[in-house]
Amino acid sequence: MKAFKYIFILLMILIIGGAVYFSLKEGTYDITQTRVIAAPPEVIYEQIEDFKEWENWNPWFKDEEIKITIGIPTQGLDANYSFIESYGSGKITITGLEPNKSISMNRFYDNGITSSNSEVMIVLEQVKDGTLVSWNIKGEQGLLDKAIATVFGFHMEEEITPKYKKGLENLEVIVIKNMKVSSSSVDGIIETGGGYFLYMSSSAKKENFQELKTQMLQNIMSYMQRNKIDMYGMPRVIYEKINPYNGNMIFSAAIPVQNREITATNSNILCSYQEPGKTVKVTLKGAYSNLEEARKKGEEFIDQNGLVRSEEAPYEVYKTDPMLTPNPANYLTEIYLPIQ
Repeated sequence: MKAFKYIFILLMILIIGGAVYFSLKEGTYDITQTRVIAAPPEVIYEQIEDFKEWENWNPWFKDEEIKITIGIPTQGLDANYSFIESYGSGKITITGLEPNKSISMNRFYDNGITSSNSEVMIVLEQVKDGTLVSWNIKGEQGLLDKAIATVFGFHMEEEITPKYKKGLENLEVIVIKNMKVSSSSVDGIIETGGGYFLYMSSSAKKENFQELKTQMLQNIMSYMQRNKIDMYGMPRVIYEKINPYNGNMIFSAAIPVQNREITATNSNILCSYQEPGKTVKVTLKGAYSNLEEARKKGEEFIDQNGLVRSEEAPYEVYKTDPMLTPNPANYLTEIYLPIQ
């Protein structure tokens, strides 16, 4: 009996000592990984607000030892997925959404002995070079959690940090890939109507053309707003001359108007008229970097069908506004190649 008493006292001492020891261990965790992705927040948000998309980039979804079941609905408040792994099981549920800015989630985890809740957030912040993506998890380990983690050598930061880092790398690959998706087709020969347009002309190197074109169109739009002139069609670029060796060009940025407009004598914004004519039309859905390839399809169509090019300059019409269309894969551009 006396030996049993001593063993009991020793066990109590170990239990109390262990409780004191583990209670003094740091149980709070706050883990964050960040990455700047060269894409607008809107495009990245499409990948994080729907759990169906997580299959493309989230490392846990790609781990064959983890069984994941996505709930219904897959997006919006209360959307969730559950998981089972070697250490336990859990569930992640969307608790808050701020479109194109952040998504908040609750992570419930049960290891069979104890359970816990963590707060998970993915935050998007627009920066100079794209979007700063921050992925964070924070919470508090209970006494049993700390004891189990110590016994089994489990460290939250060591387990989560590499996965978060890999996840953000995967997310960047998927987003950039999606932004490069494009398709183009030759619509055939069409008749175009004539009309007036306000324009500015300049020369540009291939590498600074897009920036200069945007500035010129903005200047024309500002002029139209000041003078209360309405647009009568979508913005366009007219290619007066292109150097086939280096891509440098002389071009005009233009916006159609309903009537002939008289501009000031010293103004760099002028008004002209486009004659009706026959053209080969090509439609591109995708980033402007694909325009040259789409234009070549139109040129090949002209050659294959024995058509004769006109002396009129080719032009492009921008059917979508990049300010309102974050993903370049959704840009819609019409290319017109005049023929006789």
